[in-house]
Amino acid sequence: MYMSNEIKEILIEYPHHSQFKIVLVGDGLTGKTTLASRFTEKPFEREPTAGADITYRKILVRDDKSVTAIIWDLSGQPTFKRVRPVFYKGAHAVCYVYDVTREETLINIANGWYPEIKEYLPDVPAVLIGNKIDLEVERQVSYEYGKKFAEKMNASFFETSALKGIGVFQALVDALRKAIAYRNRTE
Repeated sequence: MYMSNEIKEILIEYPHHSQFKIVLVGDGLTGKTTLASRFTEKPFEREPTAGADITYRKILVRDDKSVTAIIWDLSGQPTFKRVRPVFYKGAHAVCYVYDVTREETLINIANGWYPEIKEYLPDVPAVLIGNKIDLEVERQVSYEYGKKFAEKMNASFFETSALKGIGVFQALVDALRKAIAYRNRTE
C-alpha cells in the first residue's frame, strides 16, 4: 500500500471532521488509478495498483474552509479480493468504475462489486463512473445503459475520460458531496 509522507501529514494535520474517505472500486484496468491521479493532480502511474493506493485533495468549500477528499484506489485484480474488505472500513462514499469499452466490467459491478460493497457498507452513497469515453469507437456500453444501471443502484452517474480529464472533477466532487451528506446524517 502506497502512502506518501504528504498523506501521513495531512491525516495528522487536519481535524477528522474535515476528511472524507472515498473508495474507488471496479475491475482492474478500468482507469481507477488514472481517475484518482487526475483528480488529485498526482502524476500518472501506468502500473496496476497492488492492494490500495491512497491520495488526497483539499477542496475549498466556503468561507475559507476546506475539506479533504482522501481517495482510496483499490486493486481490481482478483488476487486482492480477500484483503479488500479491510480497506472499506470508514468509507463515506464509494465510486464504482467500469470501462465503457468492456461491457464485462459493468456486469462485474452488478455481480460482484456491488454485492460485496453492500455487505460491508450497506448505507454508503454511491457514484457509478463509466470511464474511457475518449475511446468512443470501441464503446460497448451506451450512456443510456450506464445511466439506467446507476438508477437501479441508487447511484449518481457520470461518464469520464480520466486520460483526457473529461468529467473527472465533477464525478469525484459529487462523491465528496455525497460523503459529506452521509456523515452529516450518520454522525
